[in-house]
Amino acid sequence: MDRRELANALARYAPEGPGETASLERLRRFVGAPADPFARENPEGHVTGSAVVARPDGSEFLLILHRRLSRWLQPGGHTEESDATVFDAALREAQEETGIARFDAPLGPAIFDVDVHPIPARGRDAAHHHFDVRFLLTSRSEADPGASDDPTRPIRWTSFEEAVSLGIDASLERALEKARRALG
Repeated sequence: MDRRELANALARYAPEGPGETASLERLRRFVGAPADPFARENPEGHVTGSAVVARPDGSEFLLILHRRLSRWLQPGGHTEESDATVFDAALREAQEETGIARFDAPLGPAIFDVDVHPIPARGRDAAHHHFDVRFLLTSRSEADPGASDDPTRPIRWTSFEEAVSLGIDASLERALEKARRALG
């Protein structure tokens, strides 16, 4: 994965609001630091790729219940060596976690949103941060609840209002609102 390509994309990206601005500044510094920003062994954290998955008209969003965190989140996760870009990682994770084979990317591989958030310690993994780069994907397909490595993991399409009522965090609410505006 080419950190220069990501750094250039982050330099061109314009955030919305103070929360995303703070995340973008941290992400830019992190990617520019000497340590490998994609390595899971990096004690500060690592870059992750995720997808805000919406219906083409922005009327619904695909959310996944993260069991360990007990929170509804967008599909996404760690980059792998086979991923050429963070966009590729986000697309792969969305496919793996939802069982949907084909997505459209209305903005192409352009960054849609960024968020830096803490991840609690678990087992041998110390607490760290995910420097999450989000992309906008759309689909008309239904998700396959058995697609992920946890076949009991709830996956569902929700309206914006229902997503908020499920207790999504402020950064995901911001991203869903941006998607509604971009697609609606």
